[in-house]
Amino acid sequence: MESVGLDTGFFIKVFEGNEKAVQVWRIIVEGELKALTSSLVLFELRRLFHKLGRIEEWDAIKEAITLNCEVVPVNLDIAESGADISHGTGLPAVDALIYASVMNVDEFYTTDRSFEILKKKSKPHIMIL
Repeated sequence: MESVGLDTGFFIKVFEGNEKAVQVWRIIVEGELKALTSSLVLFELRRLFHKLGRIEEWDAIKEAITLNCEVVPVNLDIAESGADISHGTGLPAVDALIYASVMNVDEFYTTDRSFEILKKKSKPHIMIL
């Protein structure tokens, strides 16, 4: 089964109703696509919901994500890979850790143009929404 990695911006695009993001999310929910995301993405989303004054919506969002995605925690191996990626590319630390958490997927969905530096890699294919 094909797999995708999901960055924070992907979920924001789903919330905004972006056609491509909603389409990918629908395929994930239907079980036709395996999705991985980093625990740091949940950190960033929860922080955003606090900032927007919408924290009461958080439990439903977290449940939808954890039911439909494998949430990868940052462990020592991911921390070391993230450091190598960040050092080698200049990618910001949290972005490098998120990427290292899901880098074995087929496609990586993000809205962050800083990931363009990784587009030369053969896998995962960087999909900027």
